Amino acid sequence: MLRALALLAACAQGWVPRQAPLRRRSVTALRVTVPVPLEYAAELAATASALVNPGKGLLASDESPPTLNARLERAGLVNSEDTRRAYREALYTTPDLGTYVSGVILSADMLFEQTADGTPFVDLLNVNGIVPGVRVDAGAVQLPGAIAGETCSRGLDGLDERAALYREQGARFAKWRSRIKITGDGAPSLLALKENCWTMARCARTLQERGLVPILEPAVLSEGAHSIERAAEVQERVYVDVFRALAENGVFLEGCLVKPSMTTPGEDCPDPATPELVAAYSVRTLERTVPSAVPGVCFTSGGLSEEEASLCLDAMNRIERKGPWSMTFGFARSLQQSCLATWGGDPANVAAAQAMLFARARANGEANLGKYAPGSQPTVDPTALLVGVE
Repeated sequence: MLRALALLAACAQGWVPRQAPLRRRSVTALRVTVPVPLEYAAELAATASALVNPGKGLLASDESPPTLNARLERAGLVNSEDTRRAYREALYTTPDLGTYVSGVILSADMLFEQTADGTPFVDLLNVNGIVPGVRVDAGAVQLPGAIAGETCSRGLDGLDERAALYREQGARFAKWRSRIKITGDGAPSLLALKENCWTMARCARTLQERGLVPILEPAVLSEGAHSIERAAEVQERVYVDVFRALAENGVFLEGCLVKPSMTTPGEDCPDPATPELVAAYSVRTLERTVPSAVPGVCFTSGGLSEEEASLCLDAMNRIERKGPWSMTFGFARSLQQSCLATWGGDPANVAAAQAMLFARARANGEANLGKYAPGSQPTVDPTALLVGVE
């Protein structure tokens, strides 16, 4: 099996069996880029497939410092190193979490953190059958020459060395997030699209060279009053540009995942969308843009509540579709809202908080199979925590 995957990887990057005749004029075109090292190709494909196994998805716990700070403060907690570590430990020690969670995205500092008894987080996850991953972008900065408010993500400098270190620590996949805004004055601009999509592709190629599955998050933000039709239009353009850049960089698609936003109207749009409408647009967008070689799509929850995100994901998986990819969850806020509200920083509440996390993970595992029963899993009303982005 591994040999077959390695052969597939080689063929995908332009290698042809010796027996096959090559026309001389096509040789140069076939070798635009150097193939991903075969020593990693089979492993990348196997890891990517394992992350999107039926009934499973990702827990994103890699929130940026400003987002995490806001959520902890709204919950009445002090954003200290001890608080962050204690909360992450509560998440990662949830009994049987691996039943529904295939991988956890950690921040770079948490990848090297330990539990109170000295167990490295990565070891804790591995023991429970959960693949550790890490966020590798360094946040967004304003993009010179673009429309006001448009950004590009940093983090390519030194990524090769950091990726090697993360793999040595136990990570087997890595996430890069780029933010795409929709505004009434023309965003996203061509410059923002080109910069963010090319940067994502360079990141993906670098990660694969170091044996990490890239999970690319082209986050088309829900901020604004745009319609669901406009959101779908922009997403299609973004994903087309992303996969064009991946092809030009020789990225091995069988060892790569995407983590897009669901197709929803802007938060200030006067026309709300039902889960069925969100699902219809989301699936159509994927069918028009995402190659079948990609094993899976791990959605972010964007501005949706826990229950809304589960309902939309479930509706997607009830639609007959052309694409073979698994459509599953890669949620942060929509897995953690009730958990954080229940925990509140009190060690006595850890078990109850973990029960909330497990319930939402189970809900989304069922939604990945198109079998979620609305309202069947408990939630807490944590309106104060609805801040920031994933």
